[in-house]
Amino acid sequence: MQKINWHHTGLRVAFAAIALVAVFALFHYVLEPYMPRVDNFIVALGNWGPVLFIVLFIVGTTFLFPESIFALAAGAIFGIWWGLLWMALAGTLSAFLMFFIGRHVLKKPVQSLFEKHPKLQALDKAASNFKIIALLRLSPFNFTALNYLVSVSKANFSSYAYASIALVPGFFASTYIGYAAKHAADLAAEYKLTHQLPTGDSLVQEVTIYAGLLVAVTVSIIVAKVALKTIKNYSSSESPK
Repeated sequence: MQKINWHHTGLRVAFAAIALVAVFALFHYVLEPYMPRVDNFIVALGNWGPVLFIVLFIVGTTFLFPESIFALAAGAIFGIWWGLLWMALAGTLSAFLMFFIGRHVLKKPVQSLFEKHPKLQALDKAASNFKIIALLRLSPFNFTALNYLVSVSKANFSSYAYASIALVPGFFASTYIGYAAKHAADLAAEYKLTHQLPTGDSLVQEVTIYAGLLVAVTVSIIVAKVALKTIKNYSSSESPK
């Protein structure tokens, strides 16, 4: 069983808290003026709104645009659960597309990386294991780079596809952050107009939202840390001496 270094985990949680403040500030000072227009645009698209989001996600991540930006946007625009649903669907379709691009189009240039890095050779051997692919999904690796690396490994498509379920925890945390940031921006805008803070049931709702956010981010960090440590141990045992 993996032991958790709570000191390092605490530092990561503190860093995550700073990042959350930065995200909230970004929404409040930069994005808030544009959000009504974005919301109206998405509403006007009706059922095509999620379709457009999924297409943009697939195109963007295929060319290395960070998936976390899309997750923040999904939470802000669609809310937690619908945002998570569209993220999971978009992430899965994008991962499938990159698997076929990597295996049939970019195989030679990506394989050259394996030849230059012994640790990546260990990944090549491990990637045929569903458990390792799932752990890689839970770890803080770049979404696009990981898809391409696994696509040229010995992984079969079925293991790769089933391991996509491990995308959900990270997507949930990022989507929740986007939702909470949008909610905080709306709350700040309302306070400017009314000069009143939430009370009663509204206060309970606010506390619940941000307590849930704290739990989601903390659990995501711990899961990623344990997964990464497991992968490092496997890599050390499998890499050439």
